[in-house]
Amino acid sequence: MSIRVSGRPVASNDVDNMTGSARERLGVMSYLAHAQFAPRGIRTRALLPALREQWNVEMIASPPATTNDTITLRRGARERRLLGQMVRAVLLDKFEPRARRQFRKWRPDVDAALLIGFPFSPLAYAARGLAQAGVPYVVDIGDPWALTAEFPAVKGLALVRARRMEREMWNAAAGAIVTTQEQAEALQPLFPKLPLCVRPNGYDPSLAHEWPAHRIKHNGTLRLGHFGSIYDARLNLQHFLNSLAACGYWDRIEFHQYGVDWTGTLSGVDFANVVMHDPRPWRAILHESVALDAAIVIGNRDAKQLPSKAIDYLVLPIPRIALTAGGDHDALGRYAASQPGWLVVQPEEAAAAKHVRAHVQHVWTDAELAPPASEAWPAVAHDVTAFVTAALQSEDPALQLKTAHRVRD
Repeated sequence: MSIRVSGRPVASNDVDNMTGSARERLGVMSYLAHAQFAPRGIRTRALLPALREQWNVEMIASPPATTNDTITLRRGARERRLLGQMVRAVLLDKFEPRARRQFRKWRPDVDAALLIGFPFSPLAYAARGLAQAGVPYVVDIGDPWALTAEFPAVKGLALVRARRMEREMWNAAAGAIVTTQEQAEALQPLFPKLPLCVRPNGYDPSLAHEWPAHRIKHNGTLRLGHFGSIYDARLNLQHFLNSLAACGYWDRIEFHQYGVDWTGTLSGVDFANVVMHDPRPWRAILHESVALDAAIVIGNRDAKQLPSKAIDYLVLPIPRIALTAGGDHDALGRYAASQPGWLVVQPEEAAAAKHVRAHVQHVWTDAELAPPASEAWPAVAHDVTAFVTAALQSEDPALQLKTAHRVRD
């Protein structure tokens, strides 16, 4: 077998010995690559070392200073609302004007590309430019966009445009990386020839060795924590918290929210005590979490999505609770059930309080809570790089699937 590198055939056993000058140029387009806390930015930075072992990597990203910029930043409240309605009705997303300007005259000078999203509009415009230039690309997409999303973020003309551009993107792609098996199962029938790899985010392995020596127990008080913002995509946890408070197992329920509650959901919690905290760096969370009895991940209304925090929670020295939509196609439930230290419950499950009590009363050992090495970033980066390299350099689709050994049946 030979692999084509920079226009010439190279024996497969020489790939590992290629010098930097002989490696192909891989353009990595990740709009939020510089965003410190964005899941796709974290993913991009974690993948780069492994990608650079195989490719000469050229980054394409939004400038760091404008990563969180929007087209409505300097406008008044009324105008922001009107523009927000226009975004949802016409534009792919709020990033489209900048993405369109950025890629309008773009002439890709790379041999292949990896497109990492969210957001979606830069993927669409970059894919169009790559396809027109004959440059193969793989798309690493975090969430369902328009064709397979249960609750698309846009509607009307914007949804029509999004579906058209997403279909165009996948039709020309050499491969797709998604974060859940449920996403893959929804995408595969639409594009049966598209090689697929399922690999969610990873965790920082250095954090798995920084566990505090002791966990704090509280008599009569149940202390739960959630790390991250609460927004429209998440399930409503009001009933869950109120039912815990009403069950009589504990004298007091505390819910510690680290991050913004954009939906105001927690204002409707009547019987539990909500304690708001500013966001913390994950290393600080690791040490503060010992004051909690369990950490909660709130699942998404679209059950095909897996909140990236579910993987980060694996390094916490406390048990974890996954609040899920339930059913056979629930990505969070499936993932949590396969990992150590998790309880999977539904918000309105009648026996939820009973299950939570048993979960937090169990005396968890470090070994029972220890994160598996297979979910750490080095393992994720290895698998993603293997798939990307196979999909972009091999002309044999069967080899693509064999090399991407994380593709699941």
